[in-house]
Amino acid sequence: MSRALLAAVAVVVAAVAIPVATAKAPPAQASCTVTAEGPFLYVDTVIPVTSVQCGAPQHRLRIETVLLRDGVVVASASRSCRDASVCWLSIDASVQDEPGNQLWCTVTRGYDGSTFVGEARSCESEEF
Repeated sequence: MSRALLAAVAVVVAAVAIPVATAKAPPAQASCTVTAEGPFLYVDTVIPVTSVQCGAPQHRLRIETVLLRDGVVVASASRSCRDASVCWLSIDASVQDEPGNQLWCTVTRGYDGSTFVGEARSCESEEF
């Protein structure tokens, strides 16, 4: 083979190899869990703390959170996180506390892409 032909083959191989070497690998499969804490009271605002947590970064995590007062939905929110191992949702589903004593609870559902990860529930640990 001539040197010119070898050089041309080397250029073509390099041009093909570089995009393959820099291509992004698909997200690793990881075990994911859903957590719900609280809710807690901060300056007259009831705030839930929820998350979807995975062992490795995932392409898309989604969390949906509902805040309940005495069993009735009073606030809800959802959030998507890209290329993350944890997706938090808290203040977006908060509301002002009401006078008197109510039972405040949080219900959250988590998704890894379109796969349902699970549901978590938690109620206040002290009276507000």
